[in-house]
Amino acid sequence: MENVIISERKKSVITDFVLLFIFGAVPLFFLVKWLILADDGKIFIIFLIMVTLFFPVVVISGYIWDVKQKIILSADGIKLCYGRNFVDIMHFEGSFTIPPDNQIPWDTISGFDISTYESQVPTEGGGYSTSIKQSLVIKLKNKDRKFPDFEQLTKNYYTVKLGKFDQHPDTILRTCEEFEQNLE
Repeated sequence: MENVIISERKKSVITDFVLLFIFGAVPLFFLVKWLILADDGKIFIIFLIMVTLFFPVVVISGYIWDVKQKIILSADGIKLCYGRNFVDIMHFEGSFTIPPDNQIPWDTISGFDISTYESQVPTEGGGYSTSIKQSLVIKLKNKDRKFPDFEQLTKNYYTVKLGKFDQHPDTILRTCEEFEQNLE
């Protein structure tokens, strides 16, 4: 049976180029022009130029540090390749290191599920802004434990955030379940 690779969607290069031009090149042009024409306050203008150059560095760093997440379904099992990008690092959701890949054999998997987390944040207009985050949950068989053991907790599931994947979470869930059924 062939391997199935489910990966994150690709970045939009056009959008990044337009944002880089609008927020980087245009202000830099006017700030350099202002620096040449202004007699006083050149230190403040140099500071503004450095701040304006920060945005292009962030965009370029986003491409350098971008590693796509993947879910690889094979006859041996499921391989979870965790990725990271610069936005996650800036929001403290990731770190500069990439977590190691997890290889999960099929004989330890008991099923799949989708976990949905919904959060509401108040907005200025009096309403709420709702964000929904979904994760694929891979449940593991736990043959060893018959009773809960609070001293030594063993991991009985793996999760992968599905917010940036090409396919809808239900499609990913269905693909994993169908692949497992075809192996049996």
